[in-house]
Amino acid sequence: MHKITDKDKKIWNYYISNLNSIKKTDNRKKLYSVKKPINTKYLKPNTNFSLDSKTKKQINSKKFVFDAIIDLHGKTEVQAYETIKEFISNSYVNNLKNIIIITGKGINCQGKLKLKTPSWLKSKELSKFIVGFETLPHNKGGEGALFVKLKNINKYK
Repeated sequence: MHKITDKDKKIWNYYISNLNSIKKTDNRKKLYSVKKPINTKYLKPNTNFSLDSKTKKQINSKKFVFDAIIDLHGKTEVQAYETIKEFISNSYVNNLKNIIIITGKGINCQGKLKLKTPSWLKSKELSKFIVGFETLPHNKGGEGALFVKLKNINKYK
């Protein structure tokens, strides 16, 4: 067993002294741990996917917090579609409203997932959970990431 250096001790002390702040900022729910049945009886598919100007301004602000993020890098189209379906339905059930789907840009900004994801979100199966979506600003992922605003589950119970 080797001795702990003074530098490592300082880092450890800094880490444990800031544990409370870490716990407060990361209060996200585990999406895949809860399997509740979804009552989609009252949910109607969405046809207009544009976001209001207030939400667009919030996305651009530095203080805006996203509830959940999923990264599709390295997935095939089939895997990505199944992952998105599960992610969106679980986010809706857990009442998460602001999510990000990272698709990546692909080669020459022509990635399959980048191009297919908007059409998947507009599908009848997923649009009933979605208020709207938009690509993120350049400083938060740009064309390789989509911000998705989900409906409030409490309004449809």
